[in-house]
Amino acid sequence: MPEAPQIHITAEPQTIPTNCLFRVDRTLFDGLLYVSDPEWAKEWAPLAAYLFENVEGVRGVKIQGSEVLVTMANTPEDWRVPARSSGSAIRGFLEGDVDSVKSGANEAMTGNDLLRQQAQKVIDDTLNPGLASHGGFVEIMASDGPNLYISMGGGCQGCGSAAMTMKQGVEVAIRNEVPGIEGIYDSTDHAAGTNPFM
Repeated sequence: MPEAPQIHITAEPQTIPTNCLFRVDRTLFDGLLYVSDPEWAKEWAPLAAYLFENVEGVRGVKIQGSEVLVTMANTPEDWRVPARSSGSAIRGFLEGDVDSVKSGANEAMTGNDLLRQQAQKVIDDTLNPGLASHGGFVEIMASDGPNLYISMGGGCQGCGSAAMTMKQGVEVAIRNEVPGIEGIYDSTDHAAGTNPFM
């Protein structure tokens, strides 16, 4: 019997210290799903459920394409420790040849995760197409209940108009479409942009 192909996974710590991104050499989900409710994950997102059960301190899991973003409840002293356990858990799950996300998961989403999902749709469908004309984009880096932490990238990172874009563009668009969102916070490291401002 031929040997199963090895699963390649790379880990990338993110600018928000509670997050770590894992890139896998195969598609996990043809879409985007963020889960913070372990009970919901048991029914709809087996990969997220596996991470909640097998990696201590996981607060949220985002699955998109071939990427898994793991958010820890607390900032690790050394990210290599949860990165190793998260990577091992992802590999262990994938060796079981089970769907990472069940069909209909997005439609079954509820609560704060639904709010985040709806905000992501506003970003994908409305905000980023417009910001792309200026070489920029925004992304949700993390969420805490009904609060979002958004990062600006490309031409928006460090731009002198970034604060106005965030307040009058990003916040207004998201709040108009997703009134349940409470706080929207800019988590961008503007000093690291191509045109940093202080």
